[in-house]
Amino acid sequence: RLLRACRATKVNTHRLLAFDSPNMDPLAKIGITIDEHEHLQLPPARGALRVHSKMDTRLLTIRLVPGFDDGMIRHMIESQASGDNTLRALVLQLYGTGNIPSVKDSFIQLLADAVQNNILVVASTQCFTGGVMMGHYATGQALESAGVVSASDMTIEAIACKTSYLFGRGDLTYNEVANLMCVSLRGEVTPVEALSPPPLSSAYQRASRKGRRYY
Repeated sequence: RLLRACRATKVNTHRLLAFDSPNMDPLAKIGITIDEHEHLQLPPARGALRVHSKMDTRLLTIRLVPGFDDGMIRHMIESQASGDNTLRALVLQLYGTGNIPSVKDSFIQLLADAVQNNILVVASTQCFTGGVMMGHYATGQALESAGVVSASDMTIEAIACKTSYLFGRGDLTYNEVANLMCVSLRGEVTPVEALSPPPLSSAYQRASRKGRRYY
């Protein structure tokens, strides 16, 4: 299989098919013949190749577990909120479609405080397949109101790389970086209008996506 690199993640430690692309079909499958999925191919980039080697890696990735103490997360954020090593981004691996315990009001406030301090807070999912759907559930709406940005269906590797690249450019504001997180730069994320409709969606939501193809 030929996988798009920014969609691939390692799913097995000891088998030959160690990598997979859970949220996107392979670009091609190789057997006796080579079967290409042409509708997934991206057009060639315009202009000369430019390599951006300056990456801003001042970010943290936290995988939430049941019963976590948000006081420890606050301490970690505040300890990185000043000096030359100021934290730029916090990537949270949440449950399912982007859920957190509904009783954690203190955690929502913690995230809102981080956003106020210009720390980009990104919500991702712990699941391999699917993505974050903020705004469809009460906890997701609370995260959205706190200023948390959705990573949609990007892999954790793509999120970290994209965040480091965007901040490392040096010519983008905080809001511009936040707005670009769900914009496909190199096919690393599915456009919002192409995502599967949420559970219990309306007939209109399902019909509006029927028959459409996106790469």
